[in-house]
Amino acid sequence: NHVGELCGETLRLERKRFLWQHQLLGLLSVYTRPSCGPEALGHLLSRARSPEELSLATQLYAGLVVSLSGLLPLAFRSCLARVHAGTLQPPFTARFLRNLALLVGWEQQGGEGPAALGARFGESASAHLSDLAPLLLHPEEEVAEAAASLLAICPFPQEALSPSQLLGLVRAGVHRFFASLRLHGPPGVASASQLLTRLSQTSPAGLKAVLQLLVEGALHRGNAELFGGEVDRDNETLSVVSAPLASASLLDTNRRHTAAVPGPGGIWSVFHAGVIGRGLKPPKFVQSRNQQEVSYNTQSLLSLLVHCCSAPGGTECGGCWGAPTLSPEAAKAVAVTLVESVCPDAAGAELAWPPEEHARATVERDLRIGRRFREQPLLFELLKLVAAAPPALCYCSVLLRGLLAALLGHWEASRHPDTAHSPWHLEASCTLVAVMAEGSLLPPALGNMHEVFSQLAPFEVRLLLLSVWGFLREHGPLPQKFIFQSERGRFIRDFSREGGGEGGPHLAVLHSVLHLNLARLGLFSGRFQAPSPSTLLRQGT
Repeated sequence: NHVGELCGETLRLERKRFLWQHQLLGLLSVYTRPSCGPEALGHLLSRARSPEELSLATQLYAGLVVSLSGLLPLAFRSCLARVHAGTLQPPFTARFLRNLALLVGWEQQGGEGPAALGARFGESASAHLSDLAPLLLHPEEEVAEAAASLLAICPFPQEALSPSQLLGLVRAGVHRFFASLRLHGPPGVASASQLLTRLSQTSPAGLKAVLQLLVEGALHRGNAELFGGEVDRDNETLSVVSAPLASASLLDTNRRHTAAVPGPGGIWSVFHAGVIGRGLKPPKFVQSRNQQEVSYNTQSLLSLLVHCCSAPGGTECGGCWGAPTLSPEAAKAVAVTLVESVCPDAAGAELAWPPEEHARATVERDLRIGRRFREQPLLFELLKLVAAAPPALCYCSVLLRGLLAALLGHWEASRHPDTAHSPWHLEASCTLVAVMAEGSLLPPALGNMHEVFSQLAPFEVRLLLLSVWGFLREHGPLPQKFIFQSERGRFIRDFSREGGGEGGPHLAVLHSVLHLNLARLGLFSGRFQAPSPSTLLRQGT
């Protein structure tokens, strides 16, 4: 009945006293029925605060393993039962999980002594993944962090994880990643990142689940400010607060809106600029985060996504400066998730590029896409990630088309003499063209045009973007146009095999703009010349 007190006295390590106390624990564990060995081992593991104290647990296990069978599974189950029942206090729960992680880590490093105990505990932990996963969501930060440290190095069972186990671990791991990023910054996400990387390697379903939940979580309004996004406040509530005398009836509003069937481009299209009689909507509140912190958070997320995308079979390519080759299927999963998160009503839309007149019927959707890109700069970084694994960018055709249409509308309406008065639109235009060139949607001659945008007038930028639209309409972003090149280990698009694929007539506008600004842009002319057939032949050989 006093095993817990005896374990506490033993862990005090008072001179030679703890030696016979430790021996007494072993004798009690052997000669009592039922044995108190699992309880004693659990007390030592949940109370040890140093390697010296933890060694008492390993010594007790070494003395009892011969006479008691199933000692470790019983001790593990009893401790987990106390954790989920709430009888084991959070500090002791965190200490128990950290000690387990330390033992498993010793075993993986080939350490002597506790190695056997660490291996046995790793096997017991792998059999109770469903019980350990909820601890990642524990309200106490130290418990959740200790659980992440254990699951990051805990061996997975030999057989494949069941879908329920896999999805539970992925959901809890993604939640832990963003919680650690918010509380501790990028240095605190090491355990969660290692866990998610390992889960992405278990199966294709695990990879897809990790990528999908990571992208959705990063774009969620609760985490948007971590990556420089704007915090969307309830503008309707603010409008009502600013005009308390104006009464609003939800029933009347629903009656008005259900009196007719809303159609795109009709009288029910609302651009949400404000409310008549109340003025424009109040500006969105932008969370003031340090730009360096935002860059650090973004780099941490992108690094995790790259590790997951290159895990299923990424190889080092000789001519890529040691950069891992991203899996096209993994990048496609990111692209599909982007479309579903930014514009759900366009998910599964046709990839072929429609005529320019088609944008008149999708004005509201295009403005919504452009607004989302402006509110969340992370979207551009995710597009760059997708573009690095052709032909995955083809599946973002709806987003690229909507953003390009929104930019065309802005440059058409601009009355400024230069593009410096629209810094965001200028940067977005440059990034959009560069991303499409990186994803092999544009040939090099057209893909370099963003280098001169800052030197042009708004109407000239619009003309160049219109030439991009025309090229994509004739040479649609379709995955069938990419061929796999085994030498480089990636899909390549050969524009020379497509009639006019190097730019052809679509370069005429670009050359005209260069000639008009020859004094300033003459040095750029070499960047916008289509390669000659002899050059293409040399590149092919």
